[in-house]
Amino acid sequence: MAIRPFLQSSIRRGDPLVNSSRISGGIGSRLGSCRRSITTTSYTNIDTANSAQITSNNDLSNIVRHFPPSISYAFGYGSAVLAQSQNTLTNNSMVDVILAVPQPYQWHKENLVRHKDHYSLTGRIGGARFVTWVQENFGARLYFHPFVSLETTDAATTTTRTQPTRTTRQIKYGVVSTDALISDLLRWDYLYLAGRMQKPIVSIDVPTYEGLTSDVQYRRDGIEEAQRSNLLAAVSTSLLLYGGDDGDHAQNKDELTASTELLPTSKLFGTIASLSYTGDFRMKTGAEDPNKVAKLVETPGMHDLWEQTYSESLQILHSEGLLSIVENAMEDGGGHTTNRGIKTRRYLEFHPNDVAIRRQLIQYLPPRLQHHSDLIVGSSSSDVKSIRNGSLLLRNELANIVAPAAKSQGMKGFFTAG
Repeated sequence: MAIRPFLQSSIRRGDPLVNSSRISGGIGSRLGSCRRSITTTSYTNIDTANSAQITSNNDLSNIVRHFPPSISYAFGYGSAVLAQSQNTLTNNSMVDVILAVPQPYQWHKENLVRHKDHYSLTGRIGGARFVTWVQENFGARLYFHPFVSLETTDAATTTTRTQPTRTTRQIKYGVVSTDALISDLLRWDYLYLAGRMQKPIVSIDVPTYEGLTSDVQYRRDGIEEAQRSNLLAAVSTSLLLYGGDDGDHAQNKDELTASTELLPTSKLFGTIASLSYTGDFRMKTGAEDPNKVAKLVETPGMHDLWEQTYSESLQILHSEGLLSIVENAMEDGGGHTTNRGIKTRRYLEFHPNDVAIRRQLIQYLPPRLQHHSDLIVGSSSSDVKSIRNGSLLLRNELANIVAPAAKSQGMKGFFTAG
């Protein structure tokens, strides 16, 4: 099975992890009921050779094979995996990888034997138990290993009888427990990995191994189902943030209620990309590139990956009558490539101030953002002030999630060198 952008993964229907309203707030059941009516044939499968992917599938697989095999899920991200500007990949470009493991203590114990030099001095002295304690109790429950030099080997080409190629790559890998990852995707506990996975990523085919338990396989399926909920929540949150934007231009209440937003998908993707940076101190202090969001969306080849990532979520909202998807042929650059190779610009037609639509959208948000659902929705479609205040409240709630997690994870890096 080849590495593919996340949404192409096959998902087992009816996974109890997502269908349980106790965990996902009922989102999974709505995903399941909507999925039967989804048609995705209008969306092309992205050819990674022509997309923004700049680290090969084979390279990513070779990196993961260096680690202890009990990995539930892995993905690559960042500017050395998916282009974020007109950059050129070199062996010094740091490849970012996340590894989800079912038992962090056991995994770190094995990894310390294999790669003790990957750990900071405190990690080497404290051992696996200390590393696991730091991972699980501080920041966003991630333990990063940055600036790791790893020698990867490509298998020999039998047709040409060439020797295996050895390449030294700079990588940064983060380790998270499978349960913590699923929880962040469903609940937005930190909106850290959930925020990262709201952007295009490259899912890495994790090799099977002897002794693979049904629990590990179940958790792999659980991650994929939780990601579906995460993507749908990201779209719904972003659409809710547009509420009240055009109220000042309406001439009367009827015009306000009926006003329709024609939103380019590129703008929507920019809003989605910014969700996990809301309140992030790095954006305020200059520690993060202020053009990060624009690069994530506007770099050539990225738009098609965004379209593919969110094709299913947009079709779900379309099937429920919450928006319409409009395509216009275009001749200039950018846009989306259809199955027939035609470049189009895609728009979303929706009513940002319709409280009935806003009430439906908020049902797809994580439970913690539904606590103020009435205020976020707004009092009525004609009360633009309450709708605008609701959108501002939602943005503040996002900042309350992101800010402390980003700060504590940043502080954690001083002790873990990550």
